[in-house]
Amino acid sequence: MKGYRTKKIALPGGRTIEIVYFSDPEPLDGRGEGIPAEEPGADHPPAGLHVCDECAGTLVYPVSWEERAGETWRIERRCPNCEWHHTGDFHQADVELFDDVLNEGTEALLVSLRTVARTNMEEDVERIVHALDQGLIEPMDF
Repeated sequence: MKGYRTKKIALPGGRTIEIVYFSDPEPLDGRGEGIPAEEPGADHPPAGLHVCDECAGTLVYPVSWEERAGETWRIERRCPNCEWHHTGDFHQADVELFDDVLNEGTEALLVSLRTVARTNMEEDVERIVHALDQGLIEPMDF
């Protein structure tokens, strides 16, 4: 089956979901060749929507978004490094790539959060074990 792609996302509770993205095949011209689906006037940053036009930072995120006519989205973006803001109309394909980058960033943050939480928990357990071994915790402490 053509015209789709899938992506698996791990949720914080441990569940994994699979997202299926469907897309229509490109329209054909008179010779049976594909015509690229381009919206006139749509902004197309060469490096991706997650890259800042001012400082080239890769942490740009959407502030607001609105679906427009056809396969175009109006997205307001912000760079946390230099406070750059931009609002523009973007083609669906660019928005999907942006969404993929945002999902990958979310997954990386969740992995880091789990690692830090586990490290902190291990340190807490070690301190409790040490306190028990030294006789520093008594029944009246509870």
